[in-house]
Amino acid sequence: MEEVVLLENMTILLLLGGICSVIFKKLKMPAIIGYLVTGIILANYWSGRSQDTDDIVGFLSDLGLVFMMFGIGMELNLQKLKKTGSFAIMVVMIQVPLMLMGGYLGGSLLGLDSLQSIVFGAIISGSSTAVVTVVLKDQIRLTKEEVETVVLVTVVEDVAQVIILSAITPMMSGSDMEISAIIWMFLKIIAFMVAAVSIGLLVVPKFIDWVDAKTSDRNSSEVVLIVSLGLCFAMAWMATQVGLSMAIGAFLMGVIVSQSKPVTKVSTMVEPMKEVFMMMFFISIGLEIKPSYLVDNIGLILAIYLIYFCLKTASVLIAYYLGNRPMRKSFYASISLVAMGEFAFIIGKEALDAGILSSDFYASVIGAALLSMILLPPINSKADEIYDAVSNHTPARIKMGMQEVDKLRNSFFNKIENASKNTQKNFRVRLTYAYVDIVVIILIEIIFFLATPALSEFIADNTMMEMYSATEAVMVINFLMLIPFLYKMIFNFKFIERVLLDAERRASAGNLAKRRSLNYRLTKFVVELNGWITVIMLDFVIILIVPNSVSFFGHLVVAAISSLILVLVYLYSYFKRN
Repeated sequence: MEEVVLLENMTILLLLGGICSVIFKKLKMPAIIGYLVTGIILANYWSGRSQDTDDIVGFLSDLGLVFMMFGIGMELNLQKLKKTGSFAIMVVMIQVPLMLMGGYLGGSLLGLDSLQSIVFGAIISGSSTAVVTVVLKDQIRLTKEEVETVVLVTVVEDVAQVIILSAITPMMSGSDMEISAIIWMFLKIIAFMVAAVSIGLLVVPKFIDWVDAKTSDRNSSEVVLIVSLGLCFAMAWMATQVGLSMAIGAFLMGVIVSQSKPVTKVSTMVEPMKEVFMMMFFISIGLEIKPSYLVDNIGLILAIYLIYFCLKTASVLIAYYLGNRPMRKSFYASISLVAMGEFAFIIGKEALDAGILSSDFYASVIGAALLSMILLPPINSKADEIYDAVSNHTPARIKMGMQEVDKLRNSFFNKIENASKNTQKNFRVRLTYAYVDIVVIILIEIIFFLATPALSEFIADNTMMEMYSATEAVMVINFLMLIPFLYKMIFNFKFIERVLLDAERRASAGNLAKRRSLNYRLTKFVVELNGWITVIMLDFVIILIVPNSVSFFGHLVVAAISSLILVLVYLYSYFKRN
């Protein structure tokens, strides 16, 4: 490539990107929209665009993706998250699964196949930290602490979307892959992420601290930046070697570097580079868009936006409400998060490159994301009017029903108010863990529901088993995989019930009639119920409910074999201990 070509392209890219971002900032809109518009202008109205332009933007956009994900990772301070982020984590753990399931259903209604619907759910599951931060800066409805919580929710959403992207990467590798290859890729990805985080957290922060200590007194602060970026690109490269996106590797190293002492210094020095290269990433997305696509697919764009708007507001509202926040405050928080996040572009681009999404649908997703960013400021400014209008037009029966739900929720939280702070903390933690267990169980069943035919065929082809017996073998694996999560779920629910039972005892001291109430006796029964019997029964019910080709008697055989394996494992561990 000639120097003149490089200089010409860089001049156009940087100046036009800067001008567009200034214009949109003056309109009180995020600079991201300006970058996307820059790409659209260059793709459709600049006669000087060439293959060199695409090569330059492609290379720089890859750097932008790495820098952006590295920066997002560094913003995730694990210590701060542990101290103040419990509510944000709880919100994300409730609303992201709801977004994924709702996105899957919404994608199916839009005519997408199963994999495309999963990707669609992943795309719409997050919110934009940058856009939400800008919009909430000048509002007065939420306190400073509440605003910080909303922003923290977007950060935790980024973590959730990294996990989601890691999970769907093998699925996007191609439909021609054998099931054994996909399973092997899953195992490699899990092993890589566990090893990278565990070893990285033990070694890298100490190493960066050592480098900083050795160079800080010599006015050589750039050394720690160079080392950190070297580690970032090394992790991004290793991620690609196991089949992951380089974005995930960069994010993981960002999280690891965030635990070092000079993280603020590194973040400050990375920021200018991140902004420049991140602009190139969004310009590269704009280059894929033709205005005619947006015009031709305006109906699809509006449908995607409405699905996203309804799911996001409903899921966040439910999560905040279950977290004992007032309904109005819950609505304010939910309406503040209706802007598709940076991961919508990242996951969408990965799916487009893998051939999962068509160009038209990808353009529609980008159009819906742009629409969500443009509409968030005016919608957020009218949050009071929207809430009052919805409240005034809600039918009386629904209002009465919500009042009853309010009473149940308040009664639930009032029962633990008199408990010690430590008990209250443990109660919230166990409640969160129980919810996580439920989500994991649902995900396991979805995976087995989708994978059982292929797994059964794989077992039948490589063993002496018939197809029916192979399906039973897969169900035994399914049964056994559910046991640890069901056991933990029951264990957590028993603790919760025990706390509620103690609160009921204190509240009904001296009131024999109240202590003989059905609710009290039912709670006591749950606490005293044998854990393992409950686990086996629930496990059997789950595999019976999930559709499969095995008869009822076959389900009994699966439960019997699984229970026998469980007993043998228990006896082995018992005799080994004694």
